[in-house]
Amino acid sequence: MNRLTALLALVLIFPLAAHADEASRRAKSEELITLLHADRMSTQVTENVMQQTTAITTQKAGGTLSPETKTALADFQKKLVAVMEPQVGWKAIEPDYIRLYAAAFTDEELDGMLAFYKSAAGKALLEKMPDVNQQTGKILQSKFAALQPQLKQMLTDFESTVPPKASGPPTLTSPPPYLPTPPAPTTAPTLPPAKSTPQ
Repeated sequence: MNRLTALLALVLIFPLAAHADEASRRAKSEELITLLHADRMSTQVTENVMQQTTAITTQKAGGTLSPETKTALADFQKKLVAVMEPQVGWKAIEPDYIRLYAAAFTDEELDGMLAFYKSAAGKALLEKMPDVNQQTGKILQSKFAALQPQLKQMLTDFESTVPPKASGPPTLTSPPPYLPTPPAPTTAPTLPPAKSTPQ
């Protein structure tokens, strides 16, 4: 009877312990993403959409926006935000971030990262990485820009070796006006490489 009682106690305790571990990881994950200012990524997505809509509207207007067009654009952007916020706003995606971090890292790993980002070195990393990311993005873009002529010529030479087909999708007859450049770096800090890459 004593063994049965002990077994039943273990069966009841294990789920509680697992739940406590999960709650602990979720709490630590929430603290970590707060330290990492992960909410800035969501803000930047919205800002990028606003910049793109402004640029497209300005281009279509011939480079100058009339007062009426500015008002219409502002109203349109407010509507965009109203549609986007419930789906990609920080309040909407924060629970997913917490869940992902809690699932990806152990309590010990989260403890280590929290200790680091609370240290002087961690705070310096968080403060300076946005500028470092921006500068490295500029370096990559300049390198790709310098490669454009060579890459275009390589594409042209390659296309000349591909025989046309009577059926199927057509092959390119001329190189595109430009090749894609690396995406602009985000302002959100990234985790330093430890056991896995961080976002």
